Amino acid sequence: MTFANEIIVLMLNLIILGMTVHAKSLYAGWQDARPSRALIMTFASANLSAISAMSFIWVSPVFLTLTNTLLLVTLCCAVLTVRSWRLPLNIGLVRGCVALMLFIALVFEVLRQNGNYLQRVVVYSMLSALFFSWLFYEAWQKQRQENSFQLKFLMGVTVASLGFRLARMTAVLMQDVQPATLFQEGSAPAVLRLMSLSMDVLILSSLLGYSTYVLTLRNQRAEEDNQKVRAANLALDAALAENTQMVKALTLSVKSHNMGILLASLAHELSQPLQLMRIKTELLASMPELQNQERQQFIQGLLQDNTRAGDIIVQLRKFLRSGSSEFALISMSDVVKESVAIIQAELMRHEITLVQEVDSTVSVWADEGQLQMVVLNLLKNALDVLRAAPLPRAIHVHLSQTAQANVLTVSDNGPGIAESDRARVFEMFFSTKAEGMGLGLWLSHSIVRNHGGELQVSSSPTGGACFTLTLPKKIA
Repeated sequence: MTFANEIIVLMLNLIILGMTVHAKSLYAGWQDARPSRALIMTFASANLSAISAMSFIWVSPVFLTLTNTLLLVTLCCAVLTVRSWRLPLNIGLVRGCVALMLFIALVFEVLRQNGNYLQRVVVYSMLSALFFSWLFYEAWQKQRQENSFQLKFLMGVTVASLGFRLARMTAVLMQDVQPATLFQEGSAPAVLRLMSLSMDVLILSSLLGYSTYVLTLRNQRAEEDNQKVRAANLALDAALAENTQMVKALTLSVKSHNMGILLASLAHELSQPLQLMRIKTELLASMPELQNQERQQFIQGLLQDNTRAGDIIVQLRKFLRSGSSEFALISMSDVVKESVAIIQAELMRHEITLVQEVDSTVSVWADEGQLQMVVLNLLKNALDVLRAAPLPRAIHVHLSQTAQANVLTVSDNGPGIAESDRARVFEMFFSTKAEGMGLGLWLSHSIVRNHGGELQVSSSPTGGACFTLTLPKKIA
């Protein structure tokens, strides 16, 4: 019979060892998906109890106390594992269980030295019944939250193991000859003991199965969440792309709205070099007797006038191009200079004085076409306001830089913007002008925000409106 017990304990030890390896693999994932440490403690104590049982059989009866204690520790850890499925384990409960196990070990050692076998069987069986009842209660509470087959199976094998233990205790107590050791039990108590051990293995299997199920469910939910995040990112990318296209379309719309000023300036700027080219060409045709040196001077003048006219066309092309949001390090002073050149003719026609204080060293990381549209829109708004204003009319442009930012202010001495309208001045379709589209300032504000800057409005010292454009110095 002793040899049979050795084989049974060895087989159980190998089975539990295999499940322990499986349980250990559940802790390889991310922190939030790992099961409670009580699970691995359950399998560790089960392995130690099997090793201790073999030591009790082969080495010394001293290991009996350790074996009985470790079996109850395994049950206690199993209870804590099931409890962790629905509630976080608090440190007070864990410390209480540790203290209880130490007390139980002391009781078993006293019984080993001073008691008899029947007393040890009764104490072990009653303590096992206590832990099995607690285990059933925790599984039942979890079952109320989640209708799971694994939990029902765990409750069933828990009741079965409890029944076999109590039946074994009854069978031992009813034997005609009271056994002094485990190896003197009759066949009925021995079979019931083996059946209870088999149920214990099924309990461990249920713990492992449900923990694996929970981990799989968490991973499945995490994958579903990842798919939702990916779908949201795709939708966001599409929305951003649509927003970019809308900004480009509105940029062209606002530029088209400004074509009147642009064409007036273009006609004024182109007329002078074209007239000079015509005059010089006529002189060359009517004066064949010119010396080579004089003829070369005329030709050089023609080339300069042609270059000047070409530069004006390039400037027009740069303003009208749709752009591809290509950011580069550009000279902010050049942008201001080119924008002023576009409206210069209109300023002169309406007798508007332009005062410029521009720092030529200011450079920004921006899309040149979009930034020029913003500056030109601010200048045009000031021009539109001053057309009906009394003389003197003036626009002040100030470009400077600080340690953190580049700052451009465009102010005028017109009637200004009412305090109640300032909060809405950058809203889409809001305009204080009868013929206004309500897109210019909104689009300018959107472009500046996309560049990481700010566009604000306030009162100018001369009583009109003052728009402040702030762009970061940091290169994106």
